[in-house]
Amino acid sequence: MAVKKKRAAKAAPTPPIEMIVRRGALRRFDKLKQATAELPVKLLWDRRTGEGPGTAPGEPEPQHPERRKKPPFTWDVADFLVVGQPAGERRRRTRR
Repeated sequence: MAVKKKRAAKAAPTPPIEMIVRRGALRRFDKLKQATAELPVKLLWDRRTGEGPGTAPGEPEPQHPERRKKPPFTWDVADFLVVGQPAGERRRRTRR
């Protein structure tokens, strides 16, 4: 009888983990960039310019409530946060 060799299943490449750095934290961004150079990490700047919905004085409040949650402790302590899945992957839903 011939022995069949099992083929090694190709593992799907690990999607990169996103790390978002607070706007203006240049030293933190540089250190993280150096520390994660060889890891599957995507380092991004925070794109927000304000802390809440942009309303000028005298304008009515927006109709939708604030969606932001309290940020993790690393945002306040270390100026960055770790996102488990990239933004494109979070939005997709798989149907079975």
